[in-house]
Amino acid sequence: MQYSEFLRMLQKIVVFTSLDNGDAELIRAGVHLAVNFDKEICLFHQVTGVYQETMINDKLREYRKSIHQSFPGIRVSMLVASYRRAMLAAHLADEQEAILMVAGKKAYKYLSVSLLESPIPFLFLNESAVEAPDFSRIVFPVDLRRQNRDALKWILYFGKFCHSEVIAIGANDKQESNRRAVAGHLTALKNMLNKYQVEHKIYRGSTSSLRVHLEGFETATQLKAGMMVLLGSSTVTLLDMVIGLPEEKIVKKAEQFAVLVVNPRRETYLVCE
Repeated sequence: MQYSEFLRMLQKIVVFTSLDNGDAELIRAGVHLAVNFDKEICLFHQVTGVYQETMINDKLREYRKSIHQSFPGIRVSMLVASYRRAMLAAHLADEQEAILMVAGKKAYKYLSVSLLESPIPFLFLNESAVEAPDFSRIVFPVDLRRQNRDALKWILYFGKFCHSEVIAIGANDKQESNRRAVAGHLTALKNMLNKYQVEHKIYRGSTSSLRVHLEGFETATQLKAGMMVLLGSSTVTLLDMVIGLPEEKIVKKAEQFAVLVVNPRRETYLVCE
């Protein structure tokens, strides 16, 4: 077995469990991604108080049994840990070969510190949604930042593995240098998606790079998309901490679709194919 094949088998889709009814939606989405990406699914619980070992392990085993009843061939692991919040995602990526974490939108506040240091994207879902998103259509608002190129990789992964249709909306900035930056990202995206024959539509939006994420949210809502891909904040000020980051507001408002947040402050880990 080649090393790349070995590493591909080790990589995991991690589900951040709370051991409550909301876990069912997260696990459904995690299984869907694990099957399509051909990865192991890891049921992860972060211990935050007294460690009730028997209760936690019994619940995770119950989840694993339920997954195997419907998908007997899927690889399922369990992990219980008490990581420092800021380094939680980094530990999962470095020690567990995690490539993506699925979490409920209610957990955003707890996980926000980890997201700022994360080398893997976080997929936030509405735990109370009637149906898990199918990822058949995804919306990607593109601003001028060079880190959009990291997010492009995940757009391609979903297009290839989940057969998603990609709807990209480029920011409409007034300054010529900013317009060139956005156009460069959109050209790179188009070339990549054409190469792998991923269905897509690319539009020039009506708002600037500062507000294109809001236009992306409205588009995802109107088109009944399964997911919105969002590049997180590059800098975080004291005011941001008080009023909330743009990605936090989008995650809170998203009811019918998932939000994949890619951290622009860290180089994104790649998926082994």
